[in-house]
Amino acid sequence: MADTLRVGVLGLVHDHIWSNLPPLEEMEDVELVGAADPYPEQLEKFTEKTGCENTYGDYEELLDNEELDIAFCYGTNRGTGELVEMATARGLHTMIEKPMASDLSVADRMLVAARKAGVLLMVNWPIAWSPAVNYAHRLVQEGAIGRVWQLKWRGGHCGPQELGCDRRFCEWLFDPVENGAGAMFDYLGYGASLARLFIGRPTQVMAIAGRLVKQYIPVDDNAVVALEYPDANAVLECTWAEAVPHVPPHDLVVHGTEGVLIAGRNSVRLHTKEDRKGKELEAPALEAPRRNGPEYFVHCIRSGEPVEGICSPENAYDTQQIMEAARLSVLTGQRIALPLVDHLYGV
Repeated sequence: MADTLRVGVLGLVHDHIWSNLPPLEEMEDVELVGAADPYPEQLEKFTEKTGCENTYGDYEELLDNEELDIAFCYGTNRGTGELVEMATARGLHTMIEKPMASDLSVADRMLVAARKAGVLLMVNWPIAWSPAVNYAHRLVQEGAIGRVWQLKWRGGHCGPQELGCDRRFCEWLFDPVENGAGAMFDYLGYGASLARLFIGRPTQVMAIAGRLVKQYIPVDDNAVVALEYPDANAVLECTWAEAVPHVPPHDLVVHGTEGVLIAGRNSVRLHTKEDRKGKELEAPALEAPRRNGPEYFVHCIRSGEPVEGICSPENAYDTQQIMEAARLSVLTGQRIALPLVDHLYGV
C-alpha cells in the first residue's frame, strides 16, 4: 500500500462534503487530489475551501486522469449509486454520505459493486461521531438499563432553505426521485440506524408523512415512523418544519427494563430504579482513529479491518430497508414487514 493515500471527490452537491474535507486534509498520510462536479460554482467553492485547483467538470475525466486510492462520492441520493459504481470499478475504496441511497435498488447496486470489486464501502453518518451516542451505547451494552424495550428519537430543523443549505443541495432534497422522499429520507435514516444499533432490525414498519407546513415544496416536510420488534419498539420523528429549531432538544431516549438513558449533545443522563432522580454523566471524548468519518475510513483501509458499527454497509443497508418500508407504509397505509425482497426483481 502506498505511503500516501490519494483521494478524489466525485460530486459536490451533498452539503456534508464540506465538513468531511477538513479532517481529510489534516491527515499527513492522505492527499486530496481533486474533485469533479458538473456545476462550476461547486468546483469554485471546492477550490476556495481547500486550495486545491485540480477540478473537473466530468467524473470519468477525473478518474481517467488521476491516480487514486479512495473516492468520496457526494452526489444526490440516487446519483451517488452511479458514482459508487464508477469508483469501485476502478478498485477505489469508497466513502459516501448518509443516507445510503434514494431507494433499495440503488443501495443494492452499491453493495454489489463494492463486493464485486473487493473494496471497502462506508456510509458516513454524522451521528456515528457523537460522544454521547457512543457512550449511551456502551452503557447499554454494559447492562446499565437492562434490556432495551423502546427507543425514541427526533431529527430535523426549520427546513433546508431556512437553515441556509446550498442551493444545489436544496434542489435535490426537494426532488422525490433524487432524494427518495422529503424530510422523511433526510432524517429517518439517523433514527433507523440508531434503532438498528441499539435494538436490531425490526420486523415491521409503520409510517405517516405529509406536507404539513411548507406548501412550496413537492415532498413531505414531516414524518412519524414506528418500528415493531418481537419485544421492543421505536418511534422516530422527522421534520423540516420547526418554528424554533431543536426546541425542545432532540435527545435520544432509550428505555430499558431497569432504567432510562437520555443522550444529549455532550452528556448522558442515567435514571435507574435505584437512582430515580438520575445523574448527569459526561461523555468521554472520542479517540483516534474513531473521531470522524474520514479518519476511521482511512484507518480501516490501512489496517484491513472491516467498517463496523453504524457506518458499515450492512447497517446502512438495513437502514435503507427501514426507509423503503416507511415509504411503502405511507403510500399504502399498511404495516410493512421486513426484510423486503421486491427490489431483487426490479427493472
